[in-house]
Amino acid sequence: MNNKQEEIFEKIKKYCENFGAKKTILNFENDILESNSPYLSYWFARDIKGANIKALERVVLESKNLEYCYKFARDVEESNEKELEKIVLESKDPEYCYRFAKNIKGSNKKGLEKAVIESKDLEHICSFAEEVKGANIKALEQVILESKNPEYCYRFAKDVKGSNKKALEQIVLESKDPEYCYCFARGIKGANIKALEKVVLESKNPEYCYYFAKGVKGANVKAHEQVVLKSKNPRCCLFFASDIKDANIKVHEKVVLESKIPEYCYYFVKEVKGANINAHEQVVLKSKNLEWCYYFKSLKQEIIESSKSLQEKEVTKEIKQLVKTFRNE
Repeated sequence: MNNKQEEIFEKIKKYCENFGAKKTILNFENDILESNSPYLSYWFARDIKGANIKALERVVLESKNLEYCYKFARDVEESNEKELEKIVLESKDPEYCYRFAKNIKGSNKKGLEKAVIESKDLEHICSFAEEVKGANIKALEQVILESKNPEYCYRFAKDVKGSNKKALEQIVLESKDPEYCYCFARGIKGANIKALEKVVLESKNPEYCYYFAKGVKGANVKAHEQVVLKSKNPRCCLFFASDIKDANIKVHEKVVLESKIPEYCYYFVKEVKGANINAHEQVVLKSKNLEWCYYFKSLKQEIIESSKSLQEKEVTKEIKQLVKTFRNE
């Protein structure tokens, strides 16, 4: 809605609140009709009781504006849904065909579905299969399979009840895409973990090797760790050391130290138990980066204070135990 239409909208709305629907119809309906605005016609038909629905609907139909044809059918009780649907079907627009099929009771789902399938719009094919009751899953899935798009194969397998997960998985495997092989292994029950893992490992992508090791039950953690270490990617080494149980902390730490990036040295000390604080401190100091020097100093002080507090607690615990033993004697 443009500024002028918004101004008219607000003016009529205020007038209706003050003087009622009947007076509003007498004073504004003709102006609305003469404006040929589908926006104002839809709003007037929806909100003003007693409005001339047929005349206002004709404005919307003649405009062929898909948004307001859909909204008129959805929100105006006395609308001619079949005429409005005809405009949507003729447009072959996958978004509004999907919306109409999903939300308009009694819509021609088969005709709307056919338009969505012919559009080959993967986004709305997935949405149609997932959300429209009675959708032809096999026909919609066939378009996804033929697209060989790993993202939508994964999404279809994840979101659509009754999908052929094995056929969709095969497309993902053939794509050699480490991201969607990881997603499939993590998110799809019954996925072939070993085959998907093989693609990720062969990609030598340290990011998705880290994700796979962290997020997929039964992953070969050591094999993924080797890819991460060989990549010498300090960010992935930091994450691996921080998040993966039994990670080789010292080797990951060596990669981070050799990167000479003060930010990663700071976070390694902050997140990884047993980090060599002095070695990381030297990297930060040599960087002469004032911001990270300040952060590291604060972190080191925090660690020292925390260590003292822990030692004091342990001492107190020992003293209490001695007192308890003494009293029992």
